[in-house]
Amino acid sequence: MQKTKKINLKFILKYMALFFVSLLLANARVSGVSPFLFAFFFAGIFVGMDEKLLAVFTLSASMLTNMTLNNLYVSITVVAVGLIMFYVFKLMKRKINLITVFCCYILSLVTYIYYFHSNIKELIIYIILGLICLYVFIVVFQCIDLKKNCFKLTLDESICFLFFIAVLGLGLAPVYIINFSIYRLVLMTLIFLMLATNNPTLTLAISISFSLGVALNDMSLSVVAEFAILTLLSSLFSLPNKWKISLVVILTDVFIQYFFLYMSVDFIYAVLPIIVSALIFLCIPKKVLNSIADFVYVKKSEITSRNLINQSRKSIRKRMSELSNVFLDMKQIHLNMVKKELTKDELIAMLEREVMNNCCKDCLEKNRCMRSLTSMNKSNLDVLIELAITKGKITLLDIPNSLSSRCLKVNNLITLINRLTDEYRQYKSMLADVNNVKILLADQMGAVSRLLLDMGEEIDSNITFDLAEENKIISKLLSNNIECKEVLLYNEKNNDKSVMVVVKGGAEIYPILEKVVGECLKIKMQVEKVEPIDDGIFISVNLKTKPKYDCVFGLSSVNKSGNDECGDCHSIIRLNKNRFLLALCDGMGSGKSAHMMSAMTLGLIENFYKAGFDNDTILESVNKLLAINNQENYSTLDVCLIDLDRELGDFIKVGAPFGLIKREGGVELIEGGALPIGALDNIRPSVKQCAITTKDIVILATDGITDAFISQENMIEYVSKLATNNPQTIAESILNEALRLNEMQARDDMTVLVARTYLK
Repeated sequence: MQKTKKINLKFILKYMALFFVSLLLANARVSGVSPFLFAFFFAGIFVGMDEKLLAVFTLSASMLTNMTLNNLYVSITVVAVGLIMFYVFKLMKRKINLITVFCCYILSLVTYIYYFHSNIKELIIYIILGLICLYVFIVVFQCIDLKKNCFKLTLDESICFLFFIAVLGLGLAPVYIINFSIYRLVLMTLIFLMLATNNPTLTLAISISFSLGVALNDMSLSVVAEFAILTLLSSLFSLPNKWKISLVVILTDVFIQYFFLYMSVDFIYAVLPIIVSALIFLCIPKKVLNSIADFVYVKKSEITSRNLINQSRKSIRKRMSELSNVFLDMKQIHLNMVKKELTKDELIAMLEREVMNNCCKDCLEKNRCMRSLTSMNKSNLDVLIELAITKGKITLLDIPNSLSSRCLKVNNLITLINRLTDEYRQYKSMLADVNNVKILLADQMGAVSRLLLDMGEEIDSNITFDLAEENKIISKLLSNNIECKEVLLYNEKNNDKSVMVVVKGGAEIYPILEKVVGECLKIKMQVEKVEPIDDGIFISVNLKTKPKYDCVFGLSSVNKSGNDECGDCHSIIRLNKNRFLLALCDGMGSGKSAHMMSAMTLGLIENFYKAGFDNDTILESVNKLLAINNQENYSTLDVCLIDLDRELGDFIKVGAPFGLIKREGGVELIEGGALPIGALDNIRPSVKQCAITTKDIVILATDGITDAFISQENMIEYVSKLATNNPQTIAESILNEALRLNEMQARDDMTVLVARTYLK
């Protein structure tokens, strides 16, 4: 119930203000003509205000200011044409367009033309001024309706509002109560309110516009000069509170009135309006003044907040650099923790001590051996240990005669040496795994350190903003009936433009946003990200420069005959605006186990690339992770990184077969090579960089495809004869040909991945 009363009160206040404005417009006259009220009526009809109340207000205001029969006929004609236009379009369920409004407005003046056709000059002024006012009032109504939360105006909108204020001043100019000027009271109150917003430019603009309307009434510019001087002098002072604002403005006005404009009794009536307006201003709550400041003075903190963005970027850059050093230190610590393997001599000496301490400890001949045969026994023992390390174990046949003839514990000696060498091999394997983990962690720490530095360099530059273009975008969106609360436009380091708009709507407005923002910036834009705002009404839409190039892809795959799952996995990822990752991974064998292995390998690679790591770090890290696993799970990897900005393609092959680039002039072969991932601790991938221009077609295939063709030349010849440029058609054609060559039997998992670049 309380909410309903609040809404009704708001409705009543709105239309009371509308009726008051109608009276002022009916009272406003320039050179004897007053087209303002009827233009106001048609503008209200166009923007969708209550047509019945508008009609009543228009007729009432017109007759209250001019109670003649001719004026009644003119007013009725104007209102009738306006209502007919409204209801016709309502029945047609169509929106009234601007041209129709202008035409109907001119048509509605037929009665006025009939009565005043004798004065051609006055008639022309009336029609032209009325059309101008109609356009101005439409712009004003649309701004008030759409810019409820953020009154940020473009240049043409600002001109329309100042024109409207001047017309209101023109209507108020002749209104006096005895000698008390109503226009001075209203204008002074406006000046007080504007000074409270701490926006001298806007205050001066409103003051001059309003007083200019007053000046048109008596054809004297003295009032314009008076209020311009008053506003300028008042704006020179720092005015932190209402009392100081009131005191400064009153003293300034008294000074101007007393010394320059009025004398004797007129002085009291000249000063009295400013005193009354000051009292009204002092009674206005501070909360209301703050709301007015937020409404009319858009983004006072705009420059400050944007400088804060750049300062924050600098701060983040510094933090990232410090964090990078932390990871660099951690890398060195992990590398220092890596234990080195014993040299051959150190290993033999260590095992020899173990043998002497364990096998010879309780021997009855120990002292004799140590005393007279030490060097010979030591030499024989070294040979046996070295032989055990090389062969894996020793037997009785490996014992020298010089040792077997004297040693009483030959069998124990053989058993101990074999056990110690076997334990050392297990220890060495475990140590290698531990060292690999430490090296892997160190490599990752180093890669993260480099990544943080690169990211820091990316943001270590000031973002440049463009306020003029933002205003242009807001105006254009509003003209497309999209309520826009805020626009943030900035240029990134690579000169790409990014735009964040806070608008009301859903997915249906995305195409309009792309079109409007693109037209304003004269470049193609695309929606990149959409996030809801806390209020649940508006959404934040991020748009970025649309990529100049793009890729289309094709994929065709078949499982090995008899298997439910394919051991091949593929990946197609847009890493950023103009970089793509194409990858094929073929797990060892076929079926479920091969699929799991290739999926795990490819998943790791995808995540590394998404995070921004370089090729060497990615491949080494993935290889070490797989090599640590004692199971013999290997995967071939075929990667192509396409950079459309540089028109380059990086081909990385680890155990993968050859690839192809189909160009207009022929087919280029990309050789394969290297062992699969996980086969060795360190890998040497085959890396090749090739030019990738528009219309080039990249073809990657697993060995199930390449092995089906008799030779590389046969596959190249087949691909070169394909007439189509459709990637999907090419992928299917190659797969079908491979199956045909194998009598329609898939002897291995078969996958073809095709990509074609093109200019948008």
